[in-house]
Amino acid sequence: MNSFAIPRITPEFMAAYDHATPSGHGHPACLRNRLANIGVDCRAEAGSPIDLDLMTDRAYKYLCETSDDGWLIAGGDQTKLNRPDTAHAEIWRFGPDNEAEGGISFSMVDAVLKAIRFAPVMLKPKKINLTPANELELLLDYDPGSVAGQLFGLFSSVLSCPCGDYGNPFHITLVRGVKFRNDQAQNDYLTEKQTVVDHWRQEYPDGVMFNDGGIDLFKNREEILSHYSPTLSAGIEADPDALRKLRRGGVE
Repeated sequence: MNSFAIPRITPEFMAAYDHATPSGHGHPACLRNRLANIGVDCRAEAGSPIDLDLMTDRAYKYLCETSDDGWLIAGGDQTKLNRPDTAHAEIWRFGPDNEAEGGISFSMVDAVLKAIRFAPVMLKPKKINLTPANELELLLDYDPGSVAGQLFGLFSSVLSCPCGDYGNPFHITLVRGVKFRNDQAQNDYLTEKQTVVDHWRQEYPDGVMFNDGGIDLFKNREEILSHYSPTLSAGIEADPDALRKLRRGGVE
């Protein structure tokens, strides 16, 4: 495998992370074909007690423009390029389907995931956020002791690679290419949507579960290759040394 430095994953690192410049961009081979990831399917059809459509502004009361893909959540957007709902929360992005380009083969990721037992993943909405790249996203709490946090820690070690994204997880992208009508409209939108998020936090202090609480192997945001259902009632069970040995044995 190629050599690379694993960042020290701390709450401070996660809080300061710039989603507009993912860590995997530091590897030249990862500027393309790097969308494969392990995450949680948050599409409307997956089912959840929270309605992500409450994050949208489909009537363009506050926004005046988005990318041609439109809203990526709550059923997608039929007013733009008729794009599907691709809402998901990444836990670990690993990039291309091979080691030579800085990623990991899908078959290896699948083998690792099948060797891990875990409890249902609960996601905790935290904050509505506008990135420097003009993307709206729903930030999620990073709790290293949660199932998602423990999986992230395991993946960042066992599935570390040049295209690995240390920090990109724990958000759901809502829409890209955002422009607001004016500064007041931007402030009003963010205030209104944060009120919704605060309500979710109060109503679901332990977070919410999408689908059966399982995780998915995404080829890209539109194509899910495999689903892995939880098999425990709490925590995760895995043998990191055995998984790293499995990984070393599968280097291409």
